[in-house]
Amino acid sequence: MLRSFRLLPLGVEGQYFKSTADGWVFGAPRPWLTFGPRPTYLVTDTQRTALADRIRLSRYLRLPLAVPMVVAIFWLPHHANGYSFLEVTMASLLAYIAISHFVEYLMIRPLIATLPLAAERMTLVGMHQQQSKAMSVKAQSALSTFFGLVCLGCLACLPFGNPEDRQMIIYSASVSGILCIIWLSMLTAKLLAR
Repeated sequence: MLRSFRLLPLGVEGQYFKSTADGWVFGAPRPWLTFGPRPTYLVTDTQRTALADRIRLSRYLRLPLAVPMVVAIFWLPHHANGYSFLEVTMASLLAYIAISHFVEYLMIRPLIATLPLAAERMTLVGMHQQQSKAMSVKAQSALSTFFGLVCLGCLACLPFGNPEDRQMIIYSASVSGILCIIWLSMLTAKLLAR
């Protein structure tokens, strides 16, 4: 039996949903990157499937949205006077996070417009626990390994780069190392819960 290829493993959207006696609590993304509790809605299995499909599609859209960020990071420090590599990287990353988050919100907005609000809230820690439950050990292991190898590969290239390249290498190693630690912690929590 052939398996269909998935760029994103099943369950990456699981962080938004928590099972309850009445269905599911859905922790919706906020329209802007604001602090405070995120709005939660009570959804049925059918509504959960529709919301999960939209969230998964929004995750796929993050890849083309990242292209302008990567171009800015590599092009601006060399062609725009007065901006350091770190300043351009941080500004580009913040813009990317805000835009991709807003796109995700716009994609689910029509589906949550008439949903009833839930009394139960979802915390960031709770969302990571839900995502860990929804994803298989194999998927979490693959993501941990991928980001770990990227981090190690970046560190192995560090002695060969010029000073400007080293900034990018250190940045890439840091981001991939943090993502590796996040996925490893979720995997460890899942394995310990067994």
